[in-house]
Amino acid sequence: ERVGKALEQLKAGLAPYVAREIKSAIDTRSLTMERVRDFADDPMLANKSIEDWDASALLKLMWDTWNDVFRRTLGHAERSLTSEIRTWRNQWAHQQPISSDDADRALDSTERLLTAVSATQPAEEVRRMKLELRRTVADEQARGERRKSAGVAIEGHASASMKPWREVSTPHADVASGRYQQAEFAADL
Repeated sequence: ERVGKALEQLKAGLAPYVAREIKSAIDTRSLTMERVRDFADDPMLANKSIEDWDASALLKLMWDTWNDVFRRTLGHAERSLTSEIRTWRNQWAHQQPISSDDADRALDSTERLLTAVSATQPAEEVRRMKLELRRTVADEQARGERRKSAGVAIEGHASASMKPWREVSTPHADVASGRYQQAEFAADL
C-alpha cells in the first residue's frame, strides 16, 4: 500500500520534470515527439500528454531516453534509482509481497529521485510515509521484545518457586508400573 502511494507521489512530482526535459530535447532537435510516443508501451499513452502518463511509463521513458535527455541534468545515481524504482513498481503492480525492509528501500529511493528533480512537496510526502513505516516497524520490534522478556520472566519465576509435577503428584499405579494402554491414557494435570 505504501509503495503504491509513493508511486502516486512519484507521478505527481516526476511528470512536470519529464515533460519539461522532453520538450527541451525536442526543441533542440535531439529528440522527436514521434520517437517519444514510440517509447510508450500503451497505445493510449501516445495520445496523452506526458503529464498524464503513469509512473511506470514515465520511468520507462526516462530509462529509454537517458542518454539523449536526462543525463544532462541527472547523474549515475539517479539512473540507478530510476531502474530500482521500476523494479519496485513492477513488484507492486504484480502484487508480489514486499517486506517492510523492501518497502523502506522503495520509499527511500523514490524520495531521493523526487529530491533530485526538485519535486519538494511529493518528496516530503514520501519521506513522511517512510518515517511512519520505520516507526511502525520499530514499535512492532519493541512489542515483540517486551513479549519475549515477559515470557522469560514468568518462566524464570515459575521454575524458581514451583516443583515439577512429578514431585507433587503421584501417578496412577498403571502409569507408574508402565502397564497402561497408550490409547486410553490421558494426563489430567
